[in-house]
Amino acid sequence: MKPQFSIVVPAYNAETTLAETLDAILNQKSRAWECIVVDDGSADETLRIASRYEGRDPRFRVLHQENQGTAGAYNTGVSSAVGEFIVICSADDILLPDHLDAMSAFIGAETGYDIYTSNGFFWWPDNSRETCYGPGLGDSVHSLGLSDVIRQCFYSVGAAYRRELFEKVGGYRIGVYGEDYDFWLRAMALGARHRYLPKPLSIHRLSTSQKSARFQTVYQSDIRLVSELRRDFALSPAEGRAVDEAIQDRERLIAELDRPWSLYRNVLRPTARTVAVRLLGRRRTRQLGGALRSVASRLRALRP
Repeated sequence: MKPQFSIVVPAYNAETTLAETLDAILNQKSRAWECIVVDDGSADETLRIASRYEGRDPRFRVLHQENQGTAGAYNTGVSSAVGEFIVICSADDILLPDHLDAMSAFIGAETGYDIYTSNGFFWWPDNSRETCYGPGLGDSVHSLGLSDVIRQCFYSVGAAYRRELFEKVGGYRIGVYGEDYDFWLRAMALGARHRYLPKPLSIHRLSTSQKSARFQTVYQSDIRLVSELRRDFALSPAEGRAVDEAIQDRERLIAELDRPWSLYRNVLRPTARTVAVRLLGRRRTRQLGGALRSVASRLRALRP
């Protein structure tokens, strides 16, 4: 019998975090899953670690390829998946034990949608955790439209989407920096419908070495992606305005990065946190705050 969920884990030089990620999948209360780990040309022990889980439980499958980047790893993994829903999980993220059970129940209760996401936790370098969406921002079941996602991508760790959506979109675009954001934008431009579950079901590990911590590159990528979305799809007037707003927002954020100490004070001073959230959004405020705290910690360690 085919599993309900195919969890795809792209892994590149992930030896320090992969075992914890795969242990969390192995500890799911639901058993209706397969897990495809795509070793994307790693030069460390990633392949050996993944193969150990394949030998331990037949629901794990390991694929190896020359390095193609995250998009290429996703394409390889999803193309070989057999589950009704694809669940995305980076090699340093963690699915909580009831993730798949809760998602399955949510899908059964909220039928007719294509993309299902949930709340989740950010795991800061100092080992503290907080939810992505706090009270009032993400405490009820709701859907986001394309205009919403153009302005700000949803938290997508552990997101589940229908297998056929992958073929409809044409997979993940190679050479795109924000391949997951690009995929969601194009899926929703093609009519995919989104539904959000307020329960935190996953943990997103934050570090300064992640792609998402390269803020200027992320913002420049966002500008490219929404610009290409407008080029490639017939957007509504409201969606076109959202593209303009998103471009203006990212350009403002790039300009702010040229004034790091001003941004540092705005992010970290509690009295200015509301301003920072309004400027950056909650997710990016937390990411930047964590990155800056990590830098400050390193600087303190260098003091004589």
